[in-house]
Amino acid sequence: MTYRNLPSIIRNFFVLTILALLPGLATAQSLSNNYSDIKPGSVLFFNRFTSNPVSPQLGDTQINITNLNQSKAIMLHFYLVDGSSCSVADFGSSLNASQTISILMSDYDPGIFGYMIVVAEDMDTGLPTQHNWLAGTALIREFDGRQGIISAISIGKLTAGNITQDPDGLYRLKFNGGTYERLPSVLAVPSFDSQVSTTSYLYIFSPSNNMYAGESNTVTVSTLLYNDASQSLSGSFSLTCYRQDSFMTTFSRGGGINNRVPPGRTGWIRIHSSSAPILGSVIARNTMFQGGYNLTAVTLFGSYEIVVPNF
Repeated sequence: MTYRNLPSIIRNFFVLTILALLPGLATAQSLSNNYSDIKPGSVLFFNRFTSNPVSPQLGDTQINITNLNQSKAIMLHFYLVDGSSCSVADFGSSLNASQTISILMSDYDPGIFGYMIVVAEDMDTGLPTQHNWLAGTALIREFDGRQGIISAISIGKLTAGNITQDPDGLYRLKFNGGTYERLPSVLAVPSFDSQVSTTSYLYIFSPSNNMYAGESNTVTVSTLLYNDASQSLSGSFSLTCYRQDSFMTTFSRGGGINNRVPPGRTGWIRIHSSSAPILGSVIARNTMFQGGYNLTAVTLFGSYEIVVPNF
């Protein structure tokens, strides 16, 4: 007997039962916060930018940010973190209601690669504030010609109004699931092709906890690389400030990534940090396709704070 032929009273009961179970199923499958690159937020993380001031065709990034609110203007505070030293450059700008802006990194931070954090700030006080209306994308051209369009990771502020000063006199962005949404501690490269015919680069970092000094701690990251037959290979690497490297170099254990994922095969990678949150992206190219994407968040970090200036 097919579902279509069930008596209406039984059919209706069956449908209502499934609908009643859906919230529980959704909860089981979802993260405790809406960490995402497909929604607006009050803080944007751009996981990758690069620029070559002499030859932009050998590396540049266009950053686009839009205020989706149709009635409220907002201040933006840009923190540009140098991937080689973790030093921070910053500047401010404003966005009117429904306004969008685009900047070239070769104009704003030439010769630098790394990541960027953009924070919504109150127009009057300059304090980080709730404005879950910011969305952004990065158009990236790498030194070897690989290109990708990668959305900013948007973090919502869960409490209304501005952040407040801590007892020690400092101001902190608190990614704890109470003030701001949390950041990930476990990421996944959801799928990749054999590196025999594809060139994939991983860009990964643990955000500096101080936008004054650009402080950075060394984080040990563990990995599990799976092929499409679910066979795994463990590994690890150290992460200080920022890492940009090919899959071939990063996942070289056990005879190399192509030994585990030979031509014509695919795999995926689980990346875990227990001591600090991590964020990252991939840009890949082969003879037919190229593009970029953010790594998928699997588990969120409990609580992390970033000190920000107030001026």
